[in-house]
Amino acid sequence: MDSTTAESELDLPQSLVVLICNALNGGARPFILAICGWADTGKSTLAARVCSALDRLGVQAASISTDDFMLERAKRNALGISGYDTRSLDVQDLRDALAMFAEGKPFGVHRYDNRTGTRSPTSEVVTAAEVLVVEGIHSLHAAIASQSDLKVFIDSDEDTLRQLRYRANILKRGMTPVDAVARISNEWNDYSVFVRPRIESADLVVRVDLEFKYRCVRGAT
Repeated sequence: MDSTTAESELDLPQSLVVLICNALNGGARPFILAICGWADTGKSTLAARVCSALDRLGVQAASISTDDFMLERAKRNALGISGYDTRSLDVQDLRDALAMFAEGKPFGVHRYDNRTGTRSPTSEVVTAAEVLVVEGIHSLHAAIASQSDLKVFIDSDEDTLRQLRYRANILKRGMTPVDAVARISNEWNDYSVFVRPRIESADLVVRVDLEFKYRCVRGAT
């Protein structure tokens, strides 16, 4: 993909699989794909589809979320910070996990539950694989961006992003419409300050719509 693909609709999972396989064929093993963007833009679904497609090709792949390294909601609320604030992330633990993956070693994660805002007390072991997909709002954090081989940012206009979040707050998190709107208002400024500027570090920028169709804005070679 290059600048000639700007604003063209694309099969994003398949496009990413092609880029990853080309890199693997060139000797880039293990490989880390980072998928960043505003919440509820399809990052976790995209990560799962990429992993499934790679598995069908015989490529071992695993995925984690930066949410798995985030302070629980009650603690964030007590500190008066949102999940978009970089202070909500245990950067060192995430860096260590990525370093272990790069060395071909397994590592543990405590999976985050978006409905309860808590992390599992039980550590889940992520085994060594050829590809690791790291999805989440902090996956392009400045402290870890250099550890990724391909960096993707999912973007859109503000109205679309707010609508996606509103819909998910009600359907996924069980919020009332009033609470759903209030949550977005509190988060948007932090997103604009801490997360969206990381778009400049992305290799591939795509625009998502309300039906989760993607269009390429800036391509990766």
